[in-house]
Amino acid sequence: MIRGIVFDCFGVLYGGSLSTIISLCPEERLQDLRDFNKRADYGFIETSDYIAALADLLGRSAEDIEDLLRHQHQRNEDLIEFVRELRRSGVYKVGLLSNVSSGTAEQLFGDELHTLFDEVMLSYREHIVKPNPEVFRLMAGRLGLQPGECVMIDDIEENCDGAEVAGMQSIWHVTNDGTRSALAKMLQNPHHL
Repeated sequence: MIRGIVFDCFGVLYGGSLSTIISLCPEERLQDLRDFNKRADYGFIETSDYIAALADLLGRSAEDIEDLLRHQHQRNEDLIEFVRELRRSGVYKVGLLSNVSSGTAEQLFGDELHTLFDEVMLSYREHIVKPNPEVFRLMAGRLGLQPGECVMIDDIEENCDGAEVAGMQSIWHVTNDGTRSALAKMLQNPHHL
């Protein structure tokens, strides 16, 4: 029986800026970009250092990078309202599990961060990132649930696979309607695998 619903941030509740940054990055520096992103996600570098590294990598000013990051984050209002409905129902524990650098989720959600979610796990605080199955087990535990009682909603198939290895069910988010429909089916059939 599903008792916990866990959402990813970028690609699910917010449109991400990574695809824009990748498109601006010279091909021969893509591995450097991946390395900077990984270090930021794990919390090994502060956001200001990440922005400085991106500015150097892309040949832009830090202000340009900050502006790009700020304006590329588009809220998925429909799905955020769905999160509110789930939380208000009191039937399910609702979590946010995201690979992000320091301060990102706090900036995006502000005070809503802790009114929308029962539990928030951010990779930079935990120094562990999806798709490592351990991060999904930790999330379930912090919700006071077993992994088998949770479903992870993520836009990256590899992260869905990691959730399933941990014992969670998963929904690979492509569209809001598809995600809502898949979740509705799971909630009607608690034995759905």
